[in-house]
Amino acid sequence: MGATTTLVTVPEFLELPEPEGQLTELIGGEVISMPKAGYPHEITKSNIIRVLVAWSLQNSTYRVFCEAAYQLDARNCLVPDFSLLAQDRLRPGSAGVFQQAPELAVEVVSSETAARLEDKIELYLSHGSKSVWVVYPQQRLVRIFDAEGGAKKFERDQRLVDPSVLPGFGVPTSAIFEGV
Repeated sequence: MGATTTLVTVPEFLELPEPEGQLTELIGGEVISMPKAGYPHEITKSNIIRVLVAWSLQNSTYRVFCEAAYQLDARNCLVPDFSLLAQDRLRPGSAGVFQQAPELAVEVVSSETAARLEDKIELYLSHGSKSVWVVYPQQRLVRIFDAEGGAKKFERDQRLVDPSVLPGFGVPTSAIFEGV
């Protein structure tokens, strides 16, 4: 991952061109480039899409987004792999990135440093997310962090649940990693 040395604001960041083949985020005023991930990351993302979309079709409270940008404050604009946003926060005719954090942010780890990942979890939760999932394809485990400071680890065939955001949701953790 590369980072700029000059700190920028979110409006300045949104004007910058994205490097070919990379996503960028703004964390603490630094532009962070993330290379495209490989097979395990993308298969895991595909599995997460399947389970979250299936749940959301039965529970119209939230909408599922993939790689949507969220402006958290003047120097932070994050792009989780997936997010759930409450339907009542959507405003037809709006433009630009989403304001504030999503209710649920999902980060699938491929090249993230531990320190950067900790920063992102803290940013999501301190700006209003109810829950953050950190998904590790290589270890085949999911850690869920909540707004009260709790964290739970799910692996193998444990039932992955997140009742604070997804009432009634539950899948075997192994379903997230099928085909990886």
